[in-house]
Amino acid sequence: MKEKLVFIVLVISMFSSNSIVFAENDIESQVLHNLFTYDNSDIKSLFSPEFLEQVPINTMIEYVDFYKNNLGNFKKVNKEKDNYTALFEKGFVKIKVALNSDSKIIGLYFTDYSLNDDNFENIISEFKKLEGSVSISIIKNNKEVVFGYNENTPMAVGSAFKLYVLNAVYDNVESGKISWDDIVLINNNNKSFPSGILQDWKDGTPVTLKTLTNLMISISDNTATDHLIDFLGRKNIEKYVSKINKPFLKTNEAFKIKDANVFSKQKEYINGNILQKRNLLKSLDSIDTNKVQLPSSPNLINEVEWFFTTNELCKKIYSLRNSDELRINPGLVAKENWYIAGYKGGSEPGVLNFTHLLQKNKDSNIYAISVTVNNTEKNLDTSKVVDLTKRLISLIEKESL
Repeated sequence: MKEKLVFIVLVISMFSSNSIVFAENDIESQVLHNLFTYDNSDIKSLFSPEFLEQVPINTMIEYVDFYKNNLGNFKKVNKEKDNYTALFEKGFVKIKVALNSDSKIIGLYFTDYSLNDDNFENIISEFKKLEGSVSISIIKNNKEVVFGYNENTPMAVGSAFKLYVLNAVYDNVESGKISWDDIVLINNNNKSFPSGILQDWKDGTPVTLKTLTNLMISISDNTATDHLIDFLGRKNIEKYVSKINKPFLKTNEAFKIKDANVFSKQKEYINGNILQKRNLLKSLDSIDTNKVQLPSSPNLINEVEWFFTTNELCKKIYSLRNSDELRINPGLVAKENWYIAGYKGGSEPGVLNFTHLLQKNKDSNIYAISVTVNNTEKNLDTSKVVDLTKRLISLIEKESL
């Protein structure tokens, strides 16, 4: 639903390109070396004032300490074609850096890190220690099950459900029932909460079907999603899902149902049968979305959500492997390191899902990996789930599973 990923990755938008300097004597390597060897009290001197306006120095120190704590003692920096590799006692991390004319950092990007002795068993054992429920599925070439842990247990997946909306759109386009150039008018009744941008667009604004699918997948635009569900028809999408996901909810419907202060028939909806739920959904249009309060902690994630197994999500994202929407936002990986980097995830308080489709080279194996974590009692440790998922992806990249 409201997808906001917290990465152990830092991306700072670059300032004007004419301020970036790549010195002949490779000052970047020295700056990165200093980043991991300076005392914390001296790290501030490496950054430009503009950078520190965007990211507090304490945040940067946390990132540096993270790598030191997880990878051990720093050893050296190696320059590669498009980036640098910081080598540590227990592993390495790839980094991109940009400096201004004073050799101060104005852009910094930490990509995936790897542990030298990491292995599948260690990562899974750490997943199992997480509070809440965990499901993991890794499938190679849509045939070989590399690993499964609760992979056939339906769990709340947040915005990852949008893969099924995308599937329905593609099938209807391919059958000739609709066209990518079809125009949909923004309708206030289909506006939802962020993530996204369309909720701020004027009522009646024309948008193509392709724009809606691009926004739905790349930035998880909830308003784009609700317009697509309305355009296709709820029951049309329900052909692709199991009974547990019927009626198939729009995001603004789910938000409204979860707020008992605006939806007095919440319990009636939760306990109702499919027909009763469909009838109750009709009453939601009269509820002003602006009056809905979003939960800050887990709220009805076992009752009002979208429920899929990680096995289902792996197969679904593989079936959509040729869709360009999936390749706009690469998720937890660096796009340039993969031939295919497809992604859709989802989150709300107590819910987190990362579903990737990854192919290293044109002729290499294609891996689908889906990780879901649910906790009905407390908010998740998102950074920990991200860290473990990225470690799994690192093994996939090395094909060492």
